[in-house]
Amino acid sequence: MSVYTRITHSQLDFFFDRYNLGTVLSFRGITHGIDNSNYFVETTRGSFVLTLFETLSIDELPPFIKLLSHLAHYHIPCPSPQLDKHTKPLRLLNNKAAAVFKRLSGVAIEQPTPLHCSQIGLQLAELHDCTEYYHFPIVSHIVDECKTLFNQIDTQLTEIDRALIQDELTFQTLHYPEHLPSGVIHADLFRDNVLFDGDTLSGILDFYSACKGTLLLDLAITANDWCYDDGIINHEKMTALLSSYEALRPLLAQEKQHWQTLLRVAALRFWLSRLTHQLYPRQGEITQQKDPLFFRQRLKQHRAPDNTVSTL
Repeated sequence: MSVYTRITHSQLDFFFDRYNLGTVLSFRGITHGIDNSNYFVETTRGSFVLTLFETLSIDELPPFIKLLSHLAHYHIPCPSPQLDKHTKPLRLLNNKAAAVFKRLSGVAIEQPTPLHCSQIGLQLAELHDCTEYYHFPIVSHIVDECKTLFNQIDTQLTEIDRALIQDELTFQTLHYPEHLPSGVIHADLFRDNVLFDGDTLSGILDFYSACKGTLLLDLAITANDWCYDDGIINHEKMTALLSSYEALRPLLAQEKQHWQTLLRVAALRFWLSRLTHQLYPRQGEITQQKDPLFFRQRLKQHRAPDNTVSTL
């Protein structure tokens, strides 16, 4: 979450007057994340989060809003959109699509423990389980996405980085397993998108990268962020994450066979996206840049012949 679009108290008063959520007392921008503008808003009736969507239009958002409602029905702790006085979940604010959500309790964890990893593994499996037959219209083709991102920035990369990315793209084009179980995936389940109230998982945020994709990819994206300490794999955390996930959705033999490939493409995808944000920064009042080298290092680790993470 970040703040790219600034709002005033009078604009917020006018906006919240269209809801039955009380009178605005105070608000402040949220610094975490990189995609949308987000504010904490305190009213006479509670605490809320206001999101202004910077890239998705009001016509593109209904599938995501509908997904959040579906997940809430199955008790996945995600933001629940608040309806205005005309029972609509979306409105315009400063010419941006905007929505209000009840603020979830808890905070993001900088240094997760194996217990935290265990809870996120189980929660991810529950998310995959409750959307097994859910139709979601947005389909992910991650290798194509990586190629598109690379084409946007390749002329600005060093020869070493360009060669590494090209080699990995060649490998993924040949070996990415299109036949693995698929369904709705979060696709961005990083630590800053999960809240804990004490040691209890209390919220999963930011479903706007959600798509229909390979379930194992979702697990790989999560593992790449949650199970490393100072760039080194924490095997206890990895075991906690995977064992809790498999307690609800045991992985198939062919999924285990392709685990390393999925870890690699997940690292490549976020290395490329962070490079793109770094090379083409968006202007905003409060913005956050994330270090691309984190996932460059992760990719090189997964490509190493003696990599021990590849075994499930």
